[in-house]
Amino acid sequence: MNAPRAVARRTDPDTSREAADSLGDLTDLQIRVLNPLDEVGAATDEALVDAYEARFGQVSPSTVRTRRRELQDAGAVEAVGHATTKGGNRCSVYQAKQSTPSPGL
Repeated sequence: MNAPRAVARRTDPDTSREAADSLGDLTDLQIRVLNPLDEVGAATDEALVDAYEARFGQVSPSTVRTRRRELQDAGAVEAVGHATTKGGNRCSVYQAKQSTPSPGL
C-alpha cells in the first residue's frame, strides 16, 4: 500500500499546492500536523499541539513534535526563530516552508 501524498485544498494558495506536490509521500499524521501549521503560520510546538487538538482532538504532544521533526527533516518545515514556552523556557518557532514556484506555473 502506498503512503498518502501531501494534499492541498482547492481554496489553498498556489504555494500550498506546489509545496504538497514537492513533498511526495507523507503519512496521515504528518499531513495532519502540516495542515494546521500551514494555517496558523509560524508556531511553537506548544502552539502547534493546540492547533492540532482544536482541529482533530486530543493528541500526545510528543506525537506532534515527532511528526514536526520528520517534516523538518523532509524539508517541509523550517525553524524561523525563538519564543518562550508556557513554562518560561526558550523554544524554537517553526513554519511550513514555502516552495519555489515551478517555471511555467
